Amino acid sequence: MSGVPNPCLVLLHVVLFSLLPLKITCSARTQAEALIRWKNTLSPLPPSLDTWSLSNLNSLCNWTFITCDDATGTVSQINLSNSNMSGSISQFNFTPFANLTRFDLKNNAMDGPIPASIGALSKLVVLDLSNNSFQGELPMEIGRLRELRYLSLFNNSLNGTILHNLAYNELELEFPRFIFNCHNLTFLDLSLNSLTGPIPESLFTNLTNLVSLNLTDNAFEGPLSSNIAKLSKLGCLRLGTNRLNGSIPETELGSCTNLTFLALAGNQLSGELPLSLSQLTELTELGLSENLFSGEIQSSLVSNWTNLISLQLQNNLFTGEIPPEIGLLTKLRFLFLYNNLLSGSIPSEIGNLKSLNTLDLSGNHLSGPIPQTMWTLSNLEALQLFYNNLSGTIPPDFGKNSPVLNYVSLSNNSFSGELPLELCSGFALKNLNGNKFTGSLPACLRNCTMLRRVRFDGNRFTGNITNAFGVHPELDYVSLWGNQFTGEISPEWGKCQNLTNLEVDRNRISGRIPAELGKLTQLRVLNLGANDLSENIPLELGNLSLLFNLNLRQNQLTGNIPRIVGNLVRLELLDLSGNRLIGEIPVELQNCKKLLSLNLSHNNLSGGIPSEIGSLSSLQKLLDLCSNSLSGSIPQDLMKHVSLENLNVSRNDLSGRIPTSLSSMSSLVSFDFSYNELTGPIPSDGVFQNASGNAFVGNPDLCGDVR
Repeated sequence: MSGVPNPCLVLLHVVLFSLLPLKITCSARTQAEALIRWKNTLSPLPPSLDTWSLSNLNSLCNWTFITCDDATGTVSQINLSNSNMSGSISQFNFTPFANLTRFDLKNNAMDGPIPASIGALSKLVVLDLSNNSFQGELPMEIGRLRELRYLSLFNNSLNGTILHNLAYNELELEFPRFIFNCHNLTFLDLSLNSLTGPIPESLFTNLTNLVSLNLTDNAFEGPLSSNIAKLSKLGCLRLGTNRLNGSIPETELGSCTNLTFLALAGNQLSGELPLSLSQLTELTELGLSENLFSGEIQSSLVSNWTNLISLQLQNNLFTGEIPPEIGLLTKLRFLFLYNNLLSGSIPSEIGNLKSLNTLDLSGNHLSGPIPQTMWTLSNLEALQLFYNNLSGTIPPDFGKNSPVLNYVSLSNNSFSGELPLELCSGFALKNLNGNKFTGSLPACLRNCTMLRRVRFDGNRFTGNITNAFGVHPELDYVSLWGNQFTGEISPEWGKCQNLTNLEVDRNRISGRIPAELGKLTQLRVLNLGANDLSENIPLELGNLSLLFNLNLRQNQLTGNIPRIVGNLVRLELLDLSGNRLIGEIPVELQNCKKLLSLNLSHNNLSGGIPSEIGSLSSLQKLLDLCSNSLSGSIPQDLMKHVSLENLNVSRNDLSGRIPTSLSSMSSLVSFDFSYNELTGPIPSDGVFQNASGNAFVGNPDLCGDVR
């Protein structure tokens, strides 16, 4: 389950049966000396360990991190957890500590092996070495610790046989069979390993005292056993991210009525949810996402899950409507139903979920307006409704009753009307693209200093954008394409230092491209195409070293292509077509080694095709130089573009022969050499076999057999 950080305890609570404990007599002084010798091998030492000293031998029971047994006056507990110490326990003499019941070193930087001498701690009840860097195998002598009831070794670097690896290591092969003999086991965590095969039936029949079972992130497969009903004490069941398939057992899982945490996400489970799950009335977190569950979400299920804090059913095949009984889950903080096949309207009862923090219904077939009750959810922080068939308008008081709402995505629906004047109150993100919104952008947008992401593309917005935006320090994404905006691009955009995407193509924007855009050093995508921009391409764009998509097509740009474009070494897509550019193609383009597509067509470029273009070995999608005034011959080096799919050099003044070497460009899907001054025979091999005559028309002196 994602979104709610409330994992089951990563612990293995186990009774290990083995050899009888050693009979050891010890004194407080002997223990104190052993602790000091070990302390001298550790670093860095917290000041609180200053009490561990030779001058303080007779006050052992007052030392920090030490607890003594009142009856014997000897050490019963050593707790050095969260002390930020490094070192090893190989140097620790465990022998004098026969009465020790707790040894806790979790959350340090201890390394080295776990020594066999740890087996001398015959009365140990709690051993916690988790979150360190211990290495090697778990010693067999740990089997002497017959009183052990709490063992945690997760998040180390242990290795060896299957017996000695626990959670957060890299167990492989099948389930470790030794565990089935641990009949008193209550906590079992073997998550984040590579265990395979089915979950053995013996786990369900032998380990009936389990309270917590975590097998997440393995490769277990097969159906979920009906014997799971035998785990009647189970409170936490985590089987997510495996390869389990089949349906949930019809009645058995529902008999585990103590379950508060159920996570089956990321498997291949299918079928409808059995009605017996309504018996799980103690559930606080339910995660069934990323499976193949189908059918309707039954009202009788939802109405019994009134203790739920998190309900995650996303990425399945659920159909039907969202049951209005969802409004009974008044403790719910996270509701994820996205990427299903749900239809109908959003029930107004969702407005009863006053604790709701995150609501995601995106990627369904929901229709109708957003219920007014949803705007009363005062704790809502994130709302995602994109990719549905929702309609209607956004109310004028949108956001006023949701003061913490900072993430909104309503994109790809059928919303219409104008945006609320107070749209920007408290918002850090706007995704409203792909709707039917009209009118101008609200004036409050300019003063929304926390604006982070803006997607208004694919609507019917109008109005002047020159002063619609101000300086937004957090802004990283702007997409306004496909509207009817007018005005000019403001130089103030250059102050939005975190901007990575600026896409305002397919509008009616005029004026020049401001040189200040060259200050946007984080910019990856700059798309200003299909507008009415004029004047020269500013040299300052050559400073955008992270740019991989530059699209200035179909404007009224004039002047030369700046040679500084060669500085854009990460460029993958360059489209300057449909302008009034003049001069030669700059040879500096050869520095753009990652170019996949280059389109300079429909300009007034002159001179020859630089042979350096042939060094752009990554060109794959397109090389389009058509409708210019290019002259000279076609370079032989073009054949280096072995992956090129589309080549167009038509409607120029090119002369000479078509190089026969081009016939080896096996990836070419289309090519066009028409309306030039080319001469000689048309190549007939390779890609030119069965070529259409349309690709060569308008070259009077070309000859050859074409269709």
